[in-house]
Amino acid sequence: MDFENTQKVTFKLENDNGKLEVKGEIMGESQIPFFDDLKFKGVIALLNSIDKQNFIESGNHQLFDHFITEMEETLDEMKKYDQFQGKII
Repeated sequence: MDFENTQKVTFKLENDNGKLEVKGEIMGESQIPFFDDLKFKGVIALLNSIDKQNFIESGNHQLFDHFITEMEETLDEMKKYDQFQGKII
């Protein structure tokens, strides 16, 4: 008999108008409450799959810079607080 300790996190991002922009799932092992370590691993995996060259070739280099700035600002805010997203009920 085999047992797996695999967890699944489902996420979605909506724009300011409530329109779905992205939805996905992350599956893997987690050792932290609310699977925060698994979420970080998912973010890192996605970041490692992005090529700046694709933005340059598409003529959207400024979009790459926009996303980088948004990530840097979010990380700076996360570092300031022990509880960044509020309590999960």
